[in-house]
Amino acid sequence: MSTVANLRSYNPSLKKFFDKLPRFTYGKSQLKNPAACQQVLDKLNLKGQYNSSNLDIIDATPGFGLFSAMLNHELKPKNHILLDRNDETVRSWHKKIQTLQNSTGNQENFKIIDRDPFSWETYSNLYKKGILPPTKFQSFDKIHDELLIVANWTGTKDESTIAQWIGCCSYRNWLMKYGKVRMVLFVPSSTAMKFLSEPGFKKRNRTALKRDLYTDSRLIAIGEESEIIGEGYDPRVLVRDQPVVIDKSSFIRNSAAAVVEISPGRYTGDVIANIEHLLSGIFVTSSSLRESLPKLAAGAEYLCNYIPDEVLNKKAIEFTTEDIITIANAYEDWPFKPSIEETFDIGEEDFK
Repeated sequence: MSTVANLRSYNPSLKKFFDKLPRFTYGKSQLKNPAACQQVLDKLNLKGQYNSSNLDIIDATPGFGLFSAMLNHELKPKNHILLDRNDETVRSWHKKIQTLQNSTGNQENFKIIDRDPFSWETYSNLYKKGILPPTKFQSFDKIHDELLIVANWTGTKDESTIAQWIGCCSYRNWLMKYGKVRMVLFVPSSTAMKFLSEPGFKKRNRTALKRDLYTDSRLIAIGEESEIIGEGYDPRVLVRDQPVVIDKSSFIRNSAAAVVEISPGRYTGDVIANIEHLLSGIFVTSSSLRESLPKLAAGAEYLCNYIPDEVLNKKAIEFTTEDIITIANAYEDWPFKPSIEETFDIGEEDFK
């Protein structure tokens, strides 16, 4: 810790809290190394992109909190709301905030809220109960410069939450209704490998397709998990994003994770809403689309008349965003498409 004074984003007022590690981490991978946090912040390069005088940060499951504290010191937000239900975490943050109150007057503007960060209602109540002032809508043409979301979803059961938050980008609801709101997420390495993969990569799945279609995203950092740096990731993503590599020893649990940046992209959920109910059936098989169509719906092979051979001969993991839009447009033009209820019946019978 002797070099922390040289780190731009380190808050010396909180040093005593980060010199000692917590007794429990409750299943989360958390950074304990200030230098690693600084690397992540440098890669994110957030400072010039936010209006600090009006910036609200919503920070879910901050835990140990070193990254949260350094992010705060970097951006100096108007409000930094910490959401956590873990008793030890809440107590620890109350002590941190009291220390700041005595030393800086809590000019960091931290507030710890003992509410469930998994619950949608928790976020709406921040506004309903006046904890946060109303967030103004900004155009989706640029990153919203007055709201930032941070979350640690590295638990074993957190992947579905990450997928749901990506879904909010598609329908531009929840906090995404305010504009192109950036999310900085700590996620399991295995989740990052899948969700950020590109067309044709063996780990690409339905959520990766949606992430590709509905969001702008970057792989910010990866944990060093083996002698081969980046093993398991799509090489194209590594080359494109050049993520920071974090030494395994920098994590409290000695269990590496990844940091990803996600915000709403060009398309909304409407673009493939008509085939949303078919995606599970499309991705459950390793066959080409041409071979899969008869199993998706009665008479669906008729769609071969509307879809180019190039797309028909692809497997689901190979679909690009343009391909899936082509399929959605073809389905819309199909004069005899079944009802959604009829499609579900067929799918359940064929894919048991």
